[in-house]
Amino acid sequence: MAVIKTLTVALAASLTFGTAAFAQEFTARLSLDVQEGNPKYVAAENFANAVSEATDGAVKFQLFANGLLGGEVESAEGMRLGSVQAGIITSSVFATWIPEVQVLDLPFLFRDDAHAAAANAVLTERLASKFEEQGFHLLGFSINGARQPMSTFPVDAPSDVAGKKIRVIQSPIHIALWEAVGARPVPIPASEVYNAMQTGVVDMFDNTATNYLTFRFYEVAPHYTDLRHVYAMGSWVVAKSWWDSLPGEYQQSITKAATEVQAEAGPLLAEVDAASLAETEKLGATLHVVSDKQPWIELMEPVLAKFAPQIPGAEETIGAIKAIE
Repeated sequence: MAVIKTLTVALAASLTFGTAAFAQEFTARLSLDVQEGNPKYVAAENFANAVSEATDGAVKFQLFANGLLGGEVESAEGMRLGSVQAGIITSSVFATWIPEVQVLDLPFLFRDDAHAAAANAVLTERLASKFEEQGFHLLGFSINGARQPMSTFPVDAPSDVAGKKIRVIQSPIHIALWEAVGARPVPIPASEVYNAMQTGVVDMFDNTATNYLTFRFYEVAPHYTDLRHVYAMGSWVVAKSWWDSLPGEYQQSITKAATEVQAEAGPLLAEVDAASLAETEKLGATLHVVSDKQPWIELMEPVLAKFAPQIPGAEETIGAIKAIE
């Protein structure tokens, strides 16, 4: 009888443990460098809600806006260390670990917003294993925004920027692409852009439409030009250690939710960008659209030709992107 009792207790304990394991909740801290209401935040919020609904609340993504968990570099490092579980982080941040992502900084890689959005599947397929090797699980990409010239003077043709001092991010590619059109690149941290423009250290810089309004850049750069020479892409990543702890069915739910929300992110961003630019016009900004991009493309083509061979797998990735109709 003692043996039967022991077996009964063990079986009950096993069933209880199994039920608890199945009912286990998985919570992830998702880091964002933008404020609430920003299109990237809204996309992350839609994603978190979709995942919670698909898993009956078993998987929860807690959103931390305004860089509360650190900047983008710190958040990426946090995922490798386990202090952060997820984020939508600008792709160039990962270049230290995954040099293949530098392909996204090449000029005129995408024809337009729709082409950039359509490249998600190709980029994810080609880069997922590279992220995995470095401790990240890649869920895909979405557009953070297209980089646009913002200046103290009108910009249409490359000759308009010849000799002008332009603030650039600290990237050899970005320095080279502006040198190619005759400008004088000056690497300056993002936090110092407004003051650099205000004091005349630089004459122009490039950034995204939403930031033109949000950071009041129109005050120091009253001319905004639609050029879209480089797209800033957001990498949707989760810590591999956290991802590996999830049951397969939850992984499938997360992947599905991410893919669906990423498809919606582009139109949402376009809508917010349009509203932001309209508001800057009311505040005195002048908006320009480049009448002919071909001169820009031709002058920046050597930059692509120079740097692509230096980026692992870039030529194949570029070919796959160009083939997207």
